[in-house]
Formats: sequence, structure tokens, C-alpha cells
Amino acid sequence: MSKLRVMSVMAHQDDFEFEAAGLFLRLRQHYGDDVELKILTTSTGVSGHHIIGPDETIRIREAEAIASANVVGAEYENLRQLDGTHVAAQVFCDRNLLGGLWNAIRAFAPDYIIAPPVVTNPLAGIHIDHQHTAEAVRLVAYQLGVPNAYPTMFAPRVQRFPVPVILNCPDAYCKEAVWHFGVDCDQVKEQKMQMLLKHKSQICEWLPFVNNLNNTDPDLGSGDAWKEEDWRNNLAKRVNAVNLRHGFDDTVFREYFAVTRWGYLPSAEKVAKDFPFLFWNKDNPLA
Repeated sequence: MSKLRVMSVMAHQDDFEFEAAGLFLRLRQHYGDDVELKILTTSTGVSGHHIIGPDETIRIREAEAIASANVVGAEYENLRQLDGTHVAAQVFCDRNLLGGLWNAIRAFAPDYIIAPPVVTNPLAGIHIDHQHTAEAVRLVAYQLGVPNAYPTMFAPRVQRFPVPVILNCPDAYCKEAVWHFGVDCDQVKEQKMQMLLKHKSQICEWLPFVNNLNNTDPDLGSGDAWKEEDWRNNLAKRVNAVNLRHGFDDTVFREYFAVTRWGYLPSAEKVAKDFPFLFWNKDNPLA
């Protein structure tokens, strides 16, 4: 039996943990060593701190992302574009980025990719990096099976490449709820919170500052900007808000996924076989 391979493609070094870390933890719990997990970010996160300088921010975010990935036994990578550079911030869908993404996906050869949704509602809020990461995955999906679409960066060219199933997870900015199945993550919530808290510069410093969640002096620039108890209380509110959008009024840790037509369209039976712990959205069945 070949190992199941699941890859997350998101913009920043904490996006995955909020939206899909529970799925990875349940996969590890269910499959043990028979699943390969990969976390790919499209941005270095260089602009995401109010005090720390760019070079130090990149170093810290990389170390935090690796520490978080280690909790679930996943590989972490920050995307390299065709020219070998990283995207500092403000992700844009040009050939350089798309070619790097095409190479990264083909190098890992996932069965499933998890990505943000493409927001089409003009009244919805968007984050430029989230939106363009979603668009990049969608734009490159067909080309994954085209062996000469871009120059090969990492390995000899593969002639035939099976296009993966591409799932969308919720986006915190658009606050929409389109989903086919969910995963109850309550039994792994402490590990999920452990992964989130590895991102100290993001969780305890940047998010409270940028979201005006406290009155701490921004010049402190330290983890004291947000105590863990404050963070846990705020996370419970966030979990409830996400659940309400998906039809549940509680604080049970759940994650929600939609099966897109960007890549290979699987049967409901295949999805249930690969994710045997899922529950279906009866109001939006998988066609």
C-alpha cells in the first residue's frame, strides 16, 4: 500500500494551523507513518510584524513554522519561484510564482492539496496573499499534468503526473461557508493549539497588534503582548464564529473542507476512504 500524501498550500506561517492542522493531526493519528504531510507557504511573512525588522522576521517565522510542522511530523517549505527567490510579501500570480508552485507540487506529488478559496463576492474582505495564493493553485492545477509547462527546478522531468484532488478550507477574511465535509478535531485540539502557539511572533505579538485586540504598548514587541490565557479565550470565540457559519453553535474544534473542480474530482467513496473520520454536509452533498 502506497502512503497517502497530503499537502497544504497557504500564504503565511500560521494560516495552515488555524484552518487545517486538525486534519493533519487526525491523519497522523489514523495512518501513523503511512501518510506523508507537507506544509508549503507562498510568502516569507516579511511584512507581518510591527517591530521586528525584515531579516529577523523571516528567520523567526521560518523557525516557528518548522517547530509547528515537527509537532505533526510534517515537512515545511517556503516556496521558491522559478528564479530561485522567495516571495517576500504581496503574493502575485506571475509566471515566476506559478512555475515555482508547479515545481513544488510536482516534487511532492500529493494525493490531496488544501488551499484557500478564491473569493468572488465583491463585498467580502480579502487578504491579498490569501487571494492570490488561492488563485495560483487554481491557475496551476491543469498545468500540473503538462510536463513542459515550466522549466524543471528540483528533479528530472516527469512525463506523466497524476493531478491531485484540491480541497478548499475556510478563509478568515471572506467569512463565507462553502463545504462538503468536516473533521471533528476536538480530540487533537491541544496538539493543534500547541502548533499554533509555536508561532509566538504571529499569535502573541502580530495578531493582537494588527487586530487591535489589546492595549499593549506596541513598542514592547514581545510575547508579553498577549498572554496564553487571553489567546485561548479569543480562540474559543473564533472557533464558535467559524462553527456558526457552518451550522453549529458550540466551541467544538472542527475544520471544514470543500472539494473543488480545480484538480481531480473524486467520488464521495474515495474521499471517505482516505479520510475515514470525516462527517458530511448533508445540505451540500458531493456531486
